[in-house]
Amino acid sequence: MPVITLVNEGKTIEVTEGENLRKVLRKHGISPYLGKDNFLNCRGNGLCGTCRVEIVDGKGASPMTPLEEAALVGLAPFYARLVPKNVRLSCRIDVTQDMTVRTYPKVTLDWQRTKERLTLLIIWAFFGGTFLFVMFRLLYEIATGL
Repeated sequence: MPVITLVNEGKTIEVTEGENLRKVLRKHGISPYLGKDNFLNCRGNGLCGTCRVEIVDGKGASPMTPLEEAALVGLAPFYARLVPKNVRLSCRIDVTQDMTVRTYPKVTLDWQRTKERLTLLIIWAFFGGTFLFVMFRLLYEIATGL
């Protein structure tokens, strides 16, 4: 049976092979979430990026999927996170071998990507808003017969 060593908590947990890391942590009273993320999360569906853990020794972690990578960086259109390579989502890891995990890793904003996303969002809002205004104006004129 694989063993998970938790660095911050100083604990080791024995699990059955193929068990989900997030579920194992929660079953043993360890939350992978910090602060408001305890209440605002996707409940283990791999979409929000809030159940982050650092895999110190990751021989027992399943490979990262594109969906997990997107959720880690941030799917929101106005910000992006700068995530170290060994940080993963606990809800997307099935434990197959022994592994060492550090909960609550440090993740910061990627200011360059955030600026790019905000710029694109502003451009989209301006042109999309203008297009919608023109279309609704046309529809109004057609409907009223002006």
